[in-house]
Order: sequence, then C-alpha cells, then structure tokens
Amino acid sequence: MRFGLSWTTVKIYPFILHSISLSVFASVIGPFGGFFASGFKRAFKIKDFGDLIPGHGGIMDRFDCQFLMATFVNVYYASFIRWVKFYDMYM
Repeated sequence: MRFGLSWTTVKIYPFILHSISLSVFASVIGPFGGFFASGFKRAFKIKDFGDLIPGHGGIMDRFDCQFLMATFVNVYYASFIRWVKFYDMYM
C-alpha cells in the first residue's frame, strides 16, 4: 500500500471494459476504413464518391473510418452488451 491507495480502491465497471475495447478497435482498425473505401472505389472504377469538397474525394471520403467503426459498434453491442442484458433479465 503506497500513498494510501490499495487495489480495493480501484473499481473496474463494465462500462470501462467496453470503452477500452471500443477505443482499441477505433485506434488500431479504424484507419483501415480508408483502405477499404479505396479498394471499393478501385474495384468499381470510381474516382471520387462525390464532388462536394473539391480535391478531397467528396463527403463520403471524410467518413471512411466512421462507417467501419459504426459497423463494429453495432456488432459489439449485439454480441456482448444486449445479450448480457437479456441474459441477466430472464435467467
């Protein structure tokens, strides 16, 4: 016990664990959303997703990693959070 703190003073709530897993995914895998969008455009021979922002590939190119992250959050919620709430409620 140093500085008056012990391991019993640190509480880890489920919210913290979910936040850590989402933030790790966002920082490690999220940037690959741009690579996915670029591959999609190359496969369909599309230069830009739009011309609203000239020189930047359109407005859709600004949200590449957000689409990937939104998909992951949806799957994560359906797999871990909603299932656990259902299990606790009915079991």
